[in-house]
Amino acid sequence: MAILAPITFPMKPNGRCVVRSPRLDEAASVLAAARDAFSTSEYTLTKLDEFSLTLAQEEEFIHGMNTHPRQLMLIALDAADPLELPIAITVLKQNTTRRKLRHSVELGMSVITRYRSRAVGTALLTACVQWAEAQPDLKLITLDVYAANEPGLKLYRNLGFIECGRRPDGLIHDDGTMWEQVQMYRRV
Repeated sequence: MAILAPITFPMKPNGRCVVRSPRLDEAASVLAAARDAFSTSEYTLTKLDEFSLTLAQEEEFIHGMNTHPRQLMLIALDAADPLELPIAITVLKQNTTRRKLRHSVELGMSVITRYRSRAVGTALLTACVQWAEAQPDLKLITLDVYAANEPGLKLYRNLGFIECGRRPDGLIHDDGTMWEQVQMYRRV
């Protein structure tokens, strides 16, 4: 099972966040945090109007993540207000059942607006890497990030991710603008 006990990390400029696996009874607040991230960042793949998970579907997703041996879902909470919405969400997910690919997981991460640039992403990513390193079957974490997302690229590089490719015009926004995608990986 992939349940991570709470770990406390510092936040900038002060404060602490708690990173842990979500509980089923937190599905509504996880949905609200996801909606915030999808509505305020141009660097998420999902747009708010595309995000239609119901509460029951989110509960099922959390349950599936928490019971899968090689996948992990984490939330971060502000330690000063742990009853508030999650301030960030991350997922290490296997998108296949093929044996030749089960050694790798794909990272997805989002931080709600008012907690961006406060080291919450560093806390989540650190916890993900530590968990992955403790899994004997996992060897690789992969991710895609907007080339224009300099804070994201800096975070991933600082935690040992290596660029392995670029997809020019890999993303297209509703206004027709084309965005380059960067593929990155980290061995664990």
